[in-house]
Amino acid sequence: MISFIKKNILFPTLLISSLMLCQKKKFQEIDKLLKAAEKSNTEYRDLETFEYSKKAIILSQEAGDSKRLANSYYTMALSLANLELLKQSLVYIQKAYAQKSTAQDTLLLSKLKELKFYDYNSLGLKSEGTKELFEAKELIKTQKDTESAKLLARIYGEIGNNYYYQDNIDSAFVYYKLKFDQLKKLPEKDIYKNKAYLYYYMGKSYLKKKNTDSVLHYIQKSIELKQKYKYPLLFADYTLQGDYYFEEKKYHKALDFYLKSLQNINEHRIHRTSTPEIYKKISETYRMLGEQTKYKEYEKIFSDKESKMLIERNKNTEYALNIILKDKADEYDKAQEKNYIFISVVIVSLLIFFFFLYKLLNKNIKLKENMISEVTSTLQNKEEIITQKDHETKQLQQKVNDSYQEVIELAKNNDPSFYFRFQEVYPEFQKKLLEISPGLRTTELILCAYTFLGFTIKDIADYTFKSVNTVRNRKQNLRKKFNLQTEEDLGVWLRNLIDQKGVN
Repeated sequence: MISFIKKNILFPTLLISSLMLCQKKKFQEIDKLLKAAEKSNTEYRDLETFEYSKKAIILSQEAGDSKRLANSYYTMALSLANLELLKQSLVYIQKAYAQKSTAQDTLLLSKLKELKFYDYNSLGLKSEGTKELFEAKELIKTQKDTESAKLLARIYGEIGNNYYYQDNIDSAFVYYKLKFDQLKKLPEKDIYKNKAYLYYYMGKSYLKKKNTDSVLHYIQKSIELKQKYKYPLLFADYTLQGDYYFEEKKYHKALDFYLKSLQNINEHRIHRTSTPEIYKKISETYRMLGEQTKYKEYEKIFSDKESKMLIERNKNTEYALNIILKDKADEYDKAQEKNYIFISVVIVSLLIFFFFLYKLLNKNIKLKENMISEVTSTLQNKEEIITQKDHETKQLQQKVNDSYQEVIELAKNNDPSFYFRFQEVYPEFQKKLLEISPGLRTTELILCAYTFLGFTIKDIADYTFKSVNTVRNRKQNLRKKFNLQTEEDLGVWLRNLIDQKGVN
């Protein structure tokens, strides 16, 4: 008897222990992925951050861990923001907010507001973005833990940078001082990158104020701090030092530091959108030195790099969007599966109900046949509903692919997703234009899209909140890039070009 009890207790105990061990390993794997995502983000490897975040989301969903899932959504939103998918970033921010654990997690709430500031700012919603940033500051400043202290320092810096870009340098310095005081409370080894970043922006601010004596001082402090902890990414500091010497008209020294920056970028394979600008700076410096051959050489490299970066960025964007769309399709399939299960449960319940009703009431055969007929009719109706829903879904998908009117509305509303949607409808448009003029920027491609759709200069100016003269000048520049004759209309030319190339 005792042996029997031991066997019956031992098996469930072993089973529970195994399940707990598996869960623990899953939690460890999620935490490892989130740390890897954080590291890749600091090293500007945005697509890696995206992939780590995606894996963390899947494991967190399997584990049913709300806190880890919310943090995984945050890192996904961060990677999408860096990939310039701002609308999708905001979607994942909302997913993080929707987790039950988030309401009690002040640190995460503040980080989400900080990221919303970046997204809103990039979308041109400056006041909304600033509001989110100050709300993040108020949320986190009462917390006493180390991570919150680090975040508060970072937010002070972001507010300072925000003032810097508004040319309000005095207000920027107020928040830089608050950040510096905050960082002094923390071990230097934990916050040296944040501190170096502060020194970098102090140098930029003094350069903007033309206070050149302080510029080199803060650049050097940033470099020394990074070297102390063997942090290799020094390209931003070298570039700023080059800018300083360029302003001083010491072009040979400026060139030396620009080239050092380029070397650092290449050594560590930095591929952010801004990195081609270093070639532009080198080109301009050679021009000031009168070295025309080198000037033209680096001007061409800059143009090629910018085009390549645009293509690579579009590939990364397309990759991320495809995964997001697949996720949405999977969510739809799961929802459909739940609907089928619900319908099946309803049908089975009806069958059981009618069966027992028949038993209880002991009706005659006619009543029984009527009941069966009613159930069958219900089944047929449900099947028709399912078939109709599937048909409507296919029709909706087809309409989305051909939704010209939607593209027009997005253009009129200056919606950030306009150009992505336009490329879905006209997938060959960008490719063919870049074949003719590889150096086209995204803003120029968007202007071509508006023109292709038949919008007038005044329309474009109204919808994009720019002056008529600005739009007219940009269209004139496009005409020059396409070598159009005076009598040729740009819109007609674009439509003829695309028709000839077989765009649907």
